[in-house]
Amino acid sequence: MRALSWFFSIALLLMTSSPVFANDTLVVVTDYWPPFRIKTEEGVIGIDVDLLEEIGKRMGVHFEIRIAPWARCLLDMESGQADMMTGLARTSEREKYIDYTSIFYYQCAPAFYERKEREGRPIKHYDDLRNVSIGYTRGSAYFEPFDSDTKLDKIPATNEALLLNMLIEGRWDVIIGTDCQVDYDIKRLELHKKIIKTSYRPNKKVDLFFGMSKKSRFKYRMKEIETVIQDMLDDGTIKRIAHKYTGHD
Repeated sequence: MRALSWFFSIALLLMTSSPVFANDTLVVVTDYWPPFRIKTEEGVIGIDVDLLEEIGKRMGVHFEIRIAPWARCLLDMESGQADMMTGLARTSEREKYIDYTSIFYYQCAPAFYERKEREGRPIKHYDDLRNVSIGYTRGSAYFEPFDSDTKLDKIPATNEALLLNMLIEGRWDVIIGTDCQVDYDIKRLELHKKIIKTSYRPNKKVDLFFGMSKKSRFKYRMKEIETVIQDMLDDGTIKRIAHKYTGHD
């Protein structure tokens, strides 16, 4: 009888310590970035929030979302104070402390925006950017050579919502952002009569990934997260969630 009791004790220990049965809570740090993370009176909603909820259901884990400026989020990932981030563009610098999923879940494009009143001074080529001040989000990765170009007059902001405000006020000549987010805000705020995209369009796509801190104790679940994301791409879940917020795929 004692041997049987010992057997069930060991079995229970194995079950409760197994990743499948563990009550895992992963800390996800991010900023507000509509339509992926949208600030509301009830809390944060958006594409990424719905994706995390669905991933959590399929994996049996809980994601705790913490909002902070983007640059601070990256620091928390580097130090291991956070486990995951969403909406990440891949860079060699970030790869030093972040493990990316092998597949991206969404795709955007970098774009430059200007006030409509500047149409008489069009930006048609990359070199035209050397004659203007450019607002950008601190810590963001857009495209090369822009990211590493030290000869441009680039002015950092904490988020893309602030970029639009500063552009409207005439504080900057041009801003750069990702079309997924900036187009969404221009439509939501009805700014299409005031702000337009420049004639120059970088021939570049920005793939968005989930990333895990290399110091996270949940690194062993990365492959499982990748599998779930692939399943959600294949079964149309991500497409349906995106359509809910953007009205298009």
